[in-house]
Amino acid sequence: MVDEVEDLILPGAFARTLAARPVKTVWHHGWKDPVGVVVTCEEWLPGDPRFAEIPDWPAEAGALVASVVYNLRTRQGRDCYEQVKQWHEHGQAAFSIGYRVPDTGASKRGDGVRVIHDLDLFEVSPVLHGAHPLTRSLEVKSAAGHDALEYKSTPTHVEIDVDVAQKAEDGIKVAGLAVKAADTGRLLMIQRALDDDDPAAGTWEFPGGHREDGEEPLAAALREWAEETGSTLPGTTSVVGSWTAPNGIYRGYVAVVPSEASVPINTPHDERRVANPDDPDGDATEVTAWWPITALPDMPLLRPECRDTPWELLAGAALPQAPSPKKPTTVSPNVLEAILDATRDGVTSTEKKSARAAVQAARAVPRIEHKSARTTVLEAKSKHVAHLKGLAAMQHKPLPESQEQFRSRLADTVHDLLDQAGDTWTCIEGTYSDHVIVSVHGEDDGHARRSVHYSIPYSVTAKGDITLDKPQPVELATIVVPEGTAHRAATEDEEVDARVVQPTVEALTDATARLSSSTAEPEQLEGVRNKVRELIAALSAKGLDVDQEKPPAGGRPAGGTPLGLDLWDEDTFGDDEDDEEVPDEEPAPASDGPPVADPDEEENDTVRLDPDEVKAALALMRS
Repeated sequence: MVDEVEDLILPGAFARTLAARPVKTVWHHGWKDPVGVVVTCEEWLPGDPRFAEIPDWPAEAGALVASVVYNLRTRQGRDCYEQVKQWHEHGQAAFSIGYRVPDTGASKRGDGVRVIHDLDLFEVSPVLHGAHPLTRSLEVKSAAGHDALEYKSTPTHVEIDVDVAQKAEDGIKVAGLAVKAADTGRLLMIQRALDDDDPAAGTWEFPGGHREDGEEPLAAALREWAEETGSTLPGTTSVVGSWTAPNGIYRGYVAVVPSEASVPINTPHDERRVANPDDPDGDATEVTAWWPITALPDMPLLRPECRDTPWELLAGAALPQAPSPKKPTTVSPNVLEAILDATRDGVTSTEKKSARAAVQAARAVPRIEHKSARTTVLEAKSKHVAHLKGLAAMQHKPLPESQEQFRSRLADTVHDLLDQAGDTWTCIEGTYSDHVIVSVHGEDDGHARRSVHYSIPYSVTAKGDITLDKPQPVELATIVVPEGTAHRAATEDEEVDARVVQPTVEALTDATARLSSSTAEPEQLEGVRNKVRELIAALSAKGLDVDQEKPPAGGRPAGGTPLGLDLWDEDTFGDDEDDEEVPDEEPAPASDGPPVADPDEEENDTVRLDPDEVKAALALMRS
């Protein structure tokens, strides 16, 4: 429940401290005035049956319950005991806590409420007034509103916190910024440039770098992000969290932007909004990309130092909630001025109010949370909040499997089932939600081709394992669907074209395009060349003439010519009429086979073609 100083402590916020150290008790948060000992201190979570003994306790609220034994052998202990006892008898007992909220222990809601899910608890104190409307023998903390009533932290506590915080700040040498898009939930990562001197070259990380002299960690993270990405963050960006690496020298900040489109990335060097002093010429511009959070923890190219990132913090990061529909009351920096303004509201200059009306108007002014100057400066330097504890428990979920990946696993499972002897070839003809159609091709003892078809039911477990049922023989039929006419069964040639020729051509076209656009080296393509040779052998076995000889030096194109027609073959169009006759040449004997070239003519690279015959041949090929 939200208290009067706009704080909301979530159930479970005290668990870490209660398990780590004992809680002390003092009088009105005075660390120099111990009054006894806390014998037990525990947190009752919402729904605890012991709340039944507390009248009118809300079901959604928990409580911190402390049992204190006051030291009656000291004056402070006796005075405290007598005063608490009298308050309790009149139903006025109130208690408060002395605590500190760590950097990642709270978040700010859109309506201004600070949501605390983790805190460091030091002491409990009896106080005059508590900040919670349900204060009684159980309370959270004291109310604010006056300097004398502020017990957020004692001077001794502030000094301890400042020393610890300052030492922690001095140890931060490197700062980075993880930017998350609210519309997609993805993170902006940067890939380090390929540099032989950089051991982390080619790995992905959050943009960041070293602090400059006197520079705050957050300022360094923002500066390094702009320099490395060449962009600027939109005005709607919110820095909502931070973490410190286990080595103590890296501080990461979490920023949330409304959408991926609000952050331009991979802008050309000459068009970058922010110049990178480490790369003035743009020779090592780093690549940026949006990554899903679930893919990063196990990504092989993630920089090793980034594997300690608290991914649950990034997963729970979000933009602050929309402001409350109720317009908040403006609070003047000067409390006295605010009280005077409130008493004059709706009153003319000649009208006077009673003392009671003035006091009621003053109480209507929202209370201000008072802090020491040092504490205020420290909080102002770290303008960030953390995610809620409920979101911290968010588990990483792997990316869903693509249809291509599933089909590949299904094909391997089917092949293991049907090709146990290793003498058949399986092909998936169609995949459905509960069964798969498979063709099994092989040779019988007489070396004759045979093909059978099966429908195999399958199921997928929750873990993604595929279980196959008993194969059921089926028959496959190819149906021709001419435009505007009725369906008909395909002829044998049409079926071969639909099930063999067309899929093969599409696969080869895709393979050729993929190979042409790749940067593969010759030694990497040995396996491809072997498969191409097997393909050529299969075409030759079908009776298709495939020319595998190298082109002559006369300029034959590397791509070859259509099968059965060679424009660079002198025998394609016959002898030219203008050719000179050789006197001593004997006519070649008649033969049904292809003509044999004269070895003496192989060195002659001159080819004479009849232009009309060439045009006719090209027209024939186009048709």
